[in-house]
Amino acid sequence: MDKQLSLIILTYNSEKDIFDCLTSVYQYNDIGEALEIIVVDNNSTNWCATELQIKEKFPNVITVSNPTNGGYGQGNNVGIRASSAPIVSIMNPDVRLIMPIFGAFLTTLSDPDVVMCGGKQYSTLNEANPSFYYDFSQIGFLQSVGRSIAHKLDIYDYKRMWLQGAFFAIKKEYFESIGLFDENVFMYAEEFDIHLRLRQYYPHMRMEYLPKSKYLHLTQNRPFDDISFRRQIQSDIYVCKKHSISTKKLLFYLKNCYRYGHLMALLLRRNTIRHRQIYSKSMSILNSFSIPCVN
Repeated sequence: MDKQLSLIILTYNSEKDIFDCLTSVYQYNDIGEALEIIVVDNNSTNWCATELQIKEKFPNVITVSNPTNGGYGQGNNVGIRASSAPIVSIMNPDVRLIMPIFGAFLTTLSDPDVVMCGGKQYSTLNEANPSFYYDFSQIGFLQSVGRSIAHKLDIYDYKRMWLQGAFFAIKKEYFESIGLFDENVFMYAEEFDIHLRLRQYYPHMRMEYLPKSKYLHLTQNRPFDDISFRRQIQSDIYVCKKHSISTKKLLFYLKNCYRYGHLMALLLRRNTIRHRQIYSKSMSILNSFSIPCVN
């Protein structure tokens, strides 16, 4: 049977996540043998043992060993090039399916005017994560406040917003035509760059948000990492410069988002010690980028 959708899962020392991730994929696979599953490893320290366990538990999964860790985009590009289906779906190993979604992806992408789609992300069964963000070329004070309203009401505008990248599907032909993931970005901001390139090359095509297609992205207890956060801002700045978007405007927007989040935590009495520490560290790192060379 020809494959209709290739699911790419990139791992890096993800042995604590990948088995639960794959179990959820098999449990909620609603397209049967039309689904191709490819796990790409970015040169993990214990990959040989993990790969053996994957082959024992999930013999139909294709495993690919990337000899070097070239980053999130480069690793996913390896998986995409190894795929055989006309639709590719990117999934983080800390994603868990809680309902069938692949069929909805295929139905949505059967529309010739739709090039990409994504579902609604939750951190727990009762708490939604942001599933899309404002295009940084559209940002301002109102966007930094209004994004929470858009998330709450599932108001998505593909001309002004980009889909969260933890789990999405895209037509492979079009993705290849714009160069796949930009491998200059080691991690973070990849989906924003993809959104901008799709809009540039295919302005008549849409990116669809599917609020009824729900999944978990286990970020709730993820510790704050100064290095990762700084890398995220650096990636945002790189993508903005690449697309001639003001980085000053970007930093202004990000600071407002954290100020607004901090204010809401105070008003809702959720201002925990951990929240205050994350807010303080985030603002300190963001302020360190407010230097003359950032234009």
